[in-house]
Amino acid sequence: MIRGNHAEGVARALGKPTRIRILARLLHGPAAVTDLVALTGSTQPNVSNHLAVLRDNGLVKGDRTGRQVRYRLSNPSVAQLVEAIVAVSGAAGRRPPSNSPLAEARTCYDHLAGRLGVALLDALVKEGAIAAPGRGGVIDLGRRSEVFDRLGVDVARAARARRRFAFGCPDWTERRAHLGGALGAAVTNRLLEGDWLQRQAGTRALLITSRGRRGLGRTLGLE
Repeated sequence: MIRGNHAEGVARALGKPTRIRILARLLHGPAAVTDLVALTGSTQPNVSNHLAVLRDNGLVKGDRTGRQVRYRLSNPSVAQLVEAIVAVSGAAGRRPPSNSPLAEARTCYDHLAGRLGVALLDALVKEGAIAAPGRGGVIDLGRRSEVFDRLGVDVARAARARRRFAFGCPDWTERRAHLGGALGAAVTNRLLEGDWLQRQAGTRALLITSRGRRGLGRTLGLE
């Protein structure tokens, strides 16, 4: 649970355009102060001050290697928050190139995003495993929930989680919805456990393995 004072601090930290630009850049991966100075066109002391505010409010962390400090988003939930801000603001220029690994497949907090995430949601709707997102993005189970059995996903366990079961989460790069919530997390965990997806060190990008391509093609008709 976020305490009131902390929530207010986070809100204030997000209130400067330069800080949003910094956070949006860090969606792509870690960056040094010099990288962020070049991005923003600001001075190094000014960028350092912005980073200090973001760090003090738990939004970024700095990792020192020798004399250089590289900054990154502090955790996946911050990445999800920043993605949502970028998606709502319509800042297309802050999206990665279409051939970027982040655009292909990545984690959004703990569920699958990117082209693969959007395609997965579409395929589950087409198979009748879930309904298309409704009011407020809510997603209900479909008539053919046995599709999740083929994927090895425990739907009942996901339904017992203390969080939203399933919803259409706005995708930062695709401008459409991918599958969020406990069900989205359960599907993503299963794909990782089955070596259908692999995490890429130091980034939120996910690699689709040859086993994953075969499995998703066989199970959901994804190419």
